[in-house]
Amino acid sequence: MINRHARVVSSVRINRLVFLSLLLACSSIIGVAQEQVPAQNPNVSAPRTKTSDPPDTKTMTGTPEAEMLARREIKAAEKDYKENLERAREAAQLSTEIRDAFINTRDFSRTEQKKLERLEKITRKLRNEAGGSDAELTVDDPPSLLEAALGRLAELTDKLRKGVEKTPRQVISAAVIDRANEVLEIIRVVRTITH
Repeated sequence: MINRHARVVSSVRINRLVFLSLLLACSSIIGVAQEQVPAQNPNVSAPRTKTSDPPDTKTMTGTPEAEMLARREIKAAEKDYKENLERAREAAQLSTEIRDAFINTRDFSRTEQKKLERLEKITRKLRNEAGGSDAELTVDDPPSLLEAALGRLAELTDKLRKGVEKTPRQVISAAVIDRANEVLEIIRVVRTITH
């Protein structure tokens, strides 16, 4: 009887061992299968990759719509940056023209007043594009003579142009904002002198 009882206990142990081994093997297989097959959500489309991408690319691209949107945003940002560069160059050119016209004629004509208005509009746009806004700024030692004010205006707009050209399009430049505010303040000084 003891022999029979020992065989039953031994058989139960073997069965438990086999059962646990099978359970462990099944759970391992299920775990591996789950890692290989991601869960599918019918509401979300799987990201697609281009077949022409290099094999070492580790990041997957988004949907074609997202890629098109991103390209459009980049092109729009590049266009805005180029327009900003043109504004800065135009501002420098306008201030030089105003200064030179006054030096040659000793008169601040209606043409120069219109150029000054255009310069102010461009400078405000440059400042806003750089992330600035209206700010009270006082210029150190403001010029009291028109020729000196126009010379300083030409100098500041040239520095503004250089600052815009050096600043990458993704960067907000405090120097560009400050320089634009200085230009606007000198424009105010010029208006005060000419009236």
